[in-house]
Amino acid sequence: MSDLTRRDFLKKTSLASFLALSPASEELLKLSKRFPKSSKGIIFLVGDGWPLGVMKAYMEYARRVFKIEPNLSKLLQDSRTRVSLSVTNSLSSVVTDSAPASVAWATGSKTANRLLASLPDGKKLKTIAELAKDKGMGLGFVTTTRITHATPAGWYSHHLNRDAEDEVALDLLALKPDVAMGGGLRHFLSDKRIDKRDLIAKFRGAGYQVVQTREELKKASLSRPVLGLFADSHLSFYIDRINDRELSTIQPTLPEMTAVALSILGENPKGFVLQIEAGRIDHACHNNDVAGALYDTYEMDMTLGVVLSFLEINPHVLLIVTSDHGNSMFGINGTGPEYNHSTEALLKYQKAKASFEYIKAKMRGKSPQEIQSIMAEFTGFSDITVDEAQEIHHRLNNPPLILENDFWYEPEATMGRILSKSRYRTIGQGKRGTLPEKMEALVRRGNIYFTGTNHTAEDQLLVVRSQTPIKNLPARSDNTYVFKLMCDYLNIRYENPKMTEEEYIAKYTVTIKAEEWEKHLALHVS
Repeated sequence: MSDLTRRDFLKKTSLASFLALSPASEELLKLSKRFPKSSKGIIFLVGDGWPLGVMKAYMEYARRVFKIEPNLSKLLQDSRTRVSLSVTNSLSSVVTDSAPASVAWATGSKTANRLLASLPDGKKLKTIAELAKDKGMGLGFVTTTRITHATPAGWYSHHLNRDAEDEVALDLLALKPDVAMGGGLRHFLSDKRIDKRDLIAKFRGAGYQVVQTREELKKASLSRPVLGLFADSHLSFYIDRINDRELSTIQPTLPEMTAVALSILGENPKGFVLQIEAGRIDHACHNNDVAGALYDTYEMDMTLGVVLSFLEINPHVLLIVTSDHGNSMFGINGTGPEYNHSTEALLKYQKAKASFEYIKAKMRGKSPQEIQSIMAEFTGFSDITVDEAQEIHHRLNNPPLILENDFWYEPEATMGRILSKSRYRTIGQGKRGTLPEKMEALVRRGNIYFTGTNHTAEDQLLVVRSQTPIKNLPARSDNTYVFKLMCDYLNIRYENPKMTEEEYIAKYTVTIKAEEWEKHLALHVS
């Protein structure tokens, strides 16, 4: 298998539909003649805010709309794969944020929401990335969020506030991974950083290639470390990158970045650790944006295809696929008599051409009538009423004075609710006198509903593939177990300090003001 070419790779991973959507990808994926053989490694693929509801909806779309067999399905059917449930509580709450979830994987220790690799008392926690670096292994981070965002930062930064991303960027420079790619350019530029330091120059001085476009990534040398910063904040949602030519020209895809990262890291004879994050699934769920979540999961699944091709050449590399938390209870709801309208309703989201983030930007300063047209153009739902457009207009321009049921993100939550609207006329009575004899659909749009716009506490999937199957993988374990799993694989013996929930509550519980929380939420997603 050592002579597997890029063209063979593309055939084996069945990405024809991907290449059709992303025509520059084949050229970029041929950066090297073949994937290198690595002695050992860990590939850690995160679907941030990727609960089972999103996975189920994507599986249906993969089969019915994209006409592909999902790579996730192939992975789950592999005899070397084990699946279990992961408990996600943070030290401070039954509902975690991404920072302590990432820290739990990286260190085996619980910490509080918004903290990176430190305990609430300030004790620093040694991460799996740092331990691998100490062994001379290659190290990489690839994400569709800012490279300074919580999930990658939880593996390299010890800051007590994940929102201090200017300072987090300094921690990335201190660690010096071989590969760091994503968004977050604003935290590296002297004219945008609070301290006015030019981190681009610092990285170049440390021997890095700094690339800022898809074309520059295509030309990058595979023999030097790479810092890729392809957006001021997060990369755009995948649905926007494939439908907006300008975005697709500048911003690479997650599979492309992953292929480059593996080509570089696989050359290290001591092995490597690579964290890959499909980070904007979480943001789409926050926004109650069905199409945004589905297409970013599609991108994650294509990334898994790249990884599985690498594993054909490097079967001893450990693969972990998981999510840090649920989000907004994304769920396909049964609708219509005998649920017979459910499939039709689910597939109605396929006409979408943009994320809510993209649509929201188009609607600013527009009248309700213009909003009605914009919604029809970009969502594919042509029956949005003037009254519904007026409601979106109001939510866009008037922050709510009273917050109900934790629907923080507006007008996104209103848009999501409108796109899932149904109304039925009941006719007559059935034999029992309670159920209608007949139901006539007056309005039947989509059928994915949300319970809020925040993270949720349900257990998450932990999928592990190893050449020698993990026989003792618990059916259900705490997310801190992942650290032990990785350390055992790398023959590392290390234990970080711990804090109990009782100790945290007694000494460190902090209540922040509502405006600070709202500022954090806006910073998190936008």
